[in-house]
Amino acid sequence: MSIAQPSRATAPGLPRRVLLVGWDAADWQMIEPLLAQGLMPALAGLLERGAAGNLATTRPILSPILWNTIATGKRADAHGVLGFTEPDPDGAGIRTTASTSRRAKALWNILTQCGLRSNVVGWYASHPAEPILGAMVSNQTEFRSPDEPPLSPLPANSVHPAELAEQLAECRIHPTELDETAVLPFVPNAERVAAQEKHRLDKLLGMLAQTASVQAFATDLMARDDWDFTAVYYEGIDRFGHEFMEFHPPKMDAVPQEEFEAYQHCMVGIYRFHDMMLESLLALAGDDTAVVIVSDHGYWNDHRRPDPKAAESNPVAWHRPFGMFAATGPGIRAGARLHGGSILDIAPTILALLGLPAGKDMTGRVLAEVLDGVSVAERIDSWESVDGPCGMHPADLRIDPAEAHAALEQLVALGYIEPLSEDAGKTRRDTIASNQMQLAQSHTDALEFGKAIAVIDGLDESFRASALVRLLRAQCLHGLRDFAGVRAELSALGGEEALGAPATLLLAAAELAEGDARAALAHLERATAAGAVLDDFRMLRARSHLSLDMPREARADLEVVLASEPENSEALGMLADCMLRLGDASAALEHGMASAALSMSNPRVHLTIGRAFLALGSPSEAVTAFETACALAPGWDEARVGLEDARRAATLSHDQ
Repeated sequence: MSIAQPSRATAPGLPRRVLLVGWDAADWQMIEPLLAQGLMPALAGLLERGAAGNLATTRPILSPILWNTIATGKRADAHGVLGFTEPDPDGAGIRTTASTSRRAKALWNILTQCGLRSNVVGWYASHPAEPILGAMVSNQTEFRSPDEPPLSPLPANSVHPAELAEQLAECRIHPTELDETAVLPFVPNAERVAAQEKHRLDKLLGMLAQTASVQAFATDLMARDDWDFTAVYYEGIDRFGHEFMEFHPPKMDAVPQEEFEAYQHCMVGIYRFHDMMLESLLALAGDDTAVVIVSDHGYWNDHRRPDPKAAESNPVAWHRPFGMFAATGPGIRAGARLHGGSILDIAPTILALLGLPAGKDMTGRVLAEVLDGVSVAERIDSWESVDGPCGMHPADLRIDPAEAHAALEQLVALGYIEPLSEDAGKTRRDTIASNQMQLAQSHTDALEFGKAIAVIDGLDESFRASALVRLLRAQCLHGLRDFAGVRAELSALGGEEALGAPATLLLAAAELAEGDARAALAHLERATAAGAVLDDFRMLRARSHLSLDMPREARADLEVVLASEPENSEALGMLADCMLRLGDASAALEHGMASAALSMSNPRVHLTIGRAFLALGSPSEAVTAFETACALAPGWDEARVGLEDARRAATLSHDQ
């Protein structure tokens, strides 16, 4: 049943409008040193008067999926975007993922229904541009080849309304329009580098031109001052990361010295360029606008960078599972820290800032801790049921084949997809299988293991038989506590001898789940003796030691893991448990709170926090922690008993 659109609230604390800025792959680990050096002044000023925190991503960590999750508040199975490419509905081949692939309303579709004007620039999978109330520039506006001259028309259907296309074409920057002064902040010795064989300066110029073009489109539209919401997406940091992060200091062993010297400043350069662009956006937005900056994931930038020469080094392997969040303006609490935020929370929060309710089918929460004076409206069942034109295309809208092929070649050049096969049928089958695997991974990330197995079992036999697919199926069986099924899958693939670490981890985890921690440790110790000392092994070994009430042994492994990744929320939560068992409630509380700040969804962490508060004589705070644990895990006896104890202690404390 369809319903009429909800009305927009007009509370005095709401901003006049909202600017959402997407910085793909932006990472606090890169940003914080630059802030300390005064190299990102625009962001520094925003943070002085705004809120900030980490933003957990979802899996698989693929930009097309994640940016559509940010725009819709829904996971891949609900919004329908499953990868970079998809089967072409008009032929035997494939095409880039299109705006017609998304089957859920994005923020700009919801706002169109509410009579609010939006500008949308460069958002992933936004081509062809949708006929929303406002203006849209799709993500397919780049020059397709060096032979395409400056001021050539934008690709068909890349701009709405169409009459803006000619004017916006003047905003598009051709790589040849950038001179050496644009390159020097990234490659100070560019003249010498240009003489090197197979230099990367042409790629750098292309990426820089694309980023600057997005900025020009956005500022042109924002300057019209007739908008309620602007969403602009910059891919530059992610693209630079895939091309230049291997050259970022400290020097990686596999990187030649000459290339390191040439490109070591590129990543700092692209962050500083984004800060310069942010300064312009903030000036155009004005003081009455709430500004929200988000990234979909981070980017490994230190000793955890994958070997660039190794076969397993692929674009996704570089993605760190935490992005960034920063916000300022009316409705944003100055100095607030975001705790346990996720990319699923952005759409509900943007709607709240605009005085609109989220849908109950949006998985995330409103980030209330960073809001100030914003009354959060009661959720409606679903925006998908709201009547009225929303600007979404019909799913069968045709895309020009030549245009689609050019976009595919661009994805190949960026390394996001494999080179196109001459066998169109095989390419199509491979794409379908890849997207279905990504759907299964999305279900697994949401702990919907049965749904993931159903997707896997629906694959063609030739794909279902691969080790990668069967390992994912074994993980899902483990999630369903079908440990016999786990062992059967792994045995069919040759077990630990053939599969190595992935099989060992699953078998050890199965032993631990069945209550035999010593058998789990035996699996792990055999693998460790063979040289497989990974963080995943240390985590499982720590969990096994905790099961045997051996907190000192667990603590040793967890401290090694956290030295490598200080923002491992699970390791922080387990270390909190260790410290509580070792009698240090203050340290337990510190680590537990740090874990919850990164991820709010682990009930065991809140249990540990509650117990730490009780031990420190703060029963009221303990009640809150236990209530959170009970809400996250209804029916969990440990949490229920802890809550009862905390309430009794709070009552006694009050009576005294």
